[in-house]
Amino acid sequence: MIFDAASEGTHVILGMLIVGLVFLAVIVLGELTHWAGHRRAERRRSRSSAY
Repeated sequence: MIFDAASEGTHVILGMLIVGLVFLAVIVLGELTHWAGHRRAERRRSRSSAY
């Protein structure tokens, strides 16, 4: 009985960690996309103002 409760608790904690990692991965991916878009726009702006 105790082993079952401990095993279930371990599964719950692992599930929470996985959900947290997915949440962080989505945030990091969004920030990287935002940063890359900003760099691309900056390059485009510097190229067009050279003329």
